[in-house]
Amino acid sequence: MRPTPLAATVAAAAAVATAAGLAPAAAAPTPARPPGSPQYIERTAWEYHGERATLRIYPTAWGWAAAGPFSNGAQSYDAWAELLEHAPDANTLSMQQQFFCYWQSATFTNPGKVGTWNLEPWRQVVSNTILLNSGCNPGGPDDVFNW
Repeated sequence: MRPTPLAATVAAAAAVATAAGLAPAAAAPTPARPPGSPQYIERTAWEYHGERATLRIYPTAWGWAAAGPFSNGAQSYDAWAELLEHAPDANTLSMQQQFFCYWQSATFTNPGKVGTWNLEPWRQVVSNTILLNSGCNPGGPDDVFNW
């Protein structure tokens, strides 16, 4: 089976980071989703602009309703587990941090509840303060799809 462009990009980045002593941190393994869990994510799509990849997450109406500051931790991790069912390559600490930021602050970052949540594997892991102040996109503006 031929590797996907993203898998090759992630593998190359990991090899360079490991050689430099800066290996990217993987997120902790997620437990299986409970039977009958709601569907938070309609679909995902990897999109590319030059060398940079973006994972676009299209939440369902239930995902928009469940996300927000009053969501509980179980829902957050259930939604993350569902995301990894759609996009297993997203299991990095940086992407998990971005996802939880969007999940907790979706009502503030996108009050119209339309569009996507965009995660980029090239973003660094930062403190929660920096993450929130950057609109869940540390290290630069949101993806090129919204410019």
